[in-house]
Amino acid sequence: MRKHFFILGLAAAVFAGGCADQSSPTAATAKPAAKPYTLDVCLVSGEKLGSMGNPIVFVHEGQEIKLCCKSCRPDFDKEPAKFLTKLASK
Repeated sequence: MRKHFFILGLAAAVFAGGCADQSSPTAATAKPAAKPYTLDVCLVSGEKLGSMGNPIVFVHEGQEIKLCCKSCRPDFDKEPAKFLTKLASK
């Protein structure tokens, strides 16, 4: 009987140890926080954020970007450097 408890305990320790060594996939892939968007207007159109519904929010190369509507996204994607200079000057 003691032999069975020993084997069962050993198996549990090996299993628990194997699980404890696993890295969390989210911890390994966690990205640093994006730089906050500091303007209250759309980076593309200059419209007040929220004037056309909920703003479109995304991260571009570590910088949070907010646009007034989804129609501004293609313009931003075509020439992001042009619009990012607006953030650099603030």
